Amino acid sequence: ATAAHALAQGALGLSIVRSILGVAEAGNWPGAAKSNAEWFPTNERALAQGIFNSGAAIGGIVSIPMIAFMTVFFSWKMVFVIVGLIGLLWLIPWLVLVKAPPEKHPWLTDEEREYILTGQKTTESSEENEEEEYVPTTAGVLSHKQSWGVIISSAAIDPIWWLFVFWIPIYLNEVYGMDVKSIGMYGWVPYVGAMLGAWFGGLLAQNRMKAGWTVNKTRKFTISLGCLIMLPALLAMANPGAPVVAVLIMAVILFGFQTAIGNVQTLPADLFSGKTVGTLAGLSGMAAKLGAVGLTSLVPWLTADGNYSPAFVIGASLAT
Repeated sequence: ATAAHALAQGALGLSIVRSILGVAEAGNWPGAAKSNAEWFPTNERALAQGIFNSGAAIGGIVSIPMIAFMTVFFSWKMVFVIVGLIGLLWLIPWLVLVKAPPEKHPWLTDEEREYILTGQKTTESSEENEEEEYVPTTAGVLSHKQSWGVIISSAAIDPIWWLFVFWIPIYLNEVYGMDVKSIGMYGWVPYVGAMLGAWFGGLLAQNRMKAGWTVNKTRKFTISLGCLIMLPALLAMANPGAPVVAVLIMAVILFGFQTAIGNVQTLPADLFSGKTVGTLAGLSGMAAKLGAVGLTSLVPWLTADGNYSPAFVIGASLAT
């Protein structure tokens, strides 16, 4: 779908391939949550999710200057083809390494298999064996207030990520008059904060569980901390001053975001098992993207006069 952007002849064609890309990419996140639930003990899930999420941040760090560099030598169509082919290469290690779930994977020793599977049975979830096997329908998932907590938190927090992912280059161009080369020099900095936040949120959760905190307390604390980091930084974006300061504040915002979101994304695996993990992850992901559509659609209207402060204030209210 990425490479097919080179075939687009106008706004309609571009919209079609962008939609196909969005549909295809969407399975990545609930799939990751399900894989995380299968492959990692409860006390390691947030760190595993953080490492996974940091991949998106590392992609931003690498791709922004790389694409800016490629535009000097290639047409915009060839840039899409190259990026698409690079993404396709990822199928090779995925198919080779993740060939079966832990119960059947031929490369695991008995000790490794026991460590993974036993660690998924926390004290909180193993009190009643029947609860471990509870795999409700979609309607059953939605009947739990905890599910709505995951869905609502995803819908509130996730748009903040897309606000910056989508608007960083445009913001730097409109507010600071940067061209493609200048954006390539500055635009990667916020993703460094995102990468560090993804690791920090996972390590913090792991540390708190090792200290004896419950899964519930750990998740709530880490998510709340991430939002508290985002809140003042989002308000500070109303008047950041120099471009260097602006991208550093963005880095703080994305640090807080990734601290929180990695733990939000592990909640489906904490609450349910089996197919239900992917179901709840998919529902929360849908809510998150609908929230992102709403916020990013508002930005052109909110910033019509060149002032981005209203958009950042709305972002701060979402973090609250």
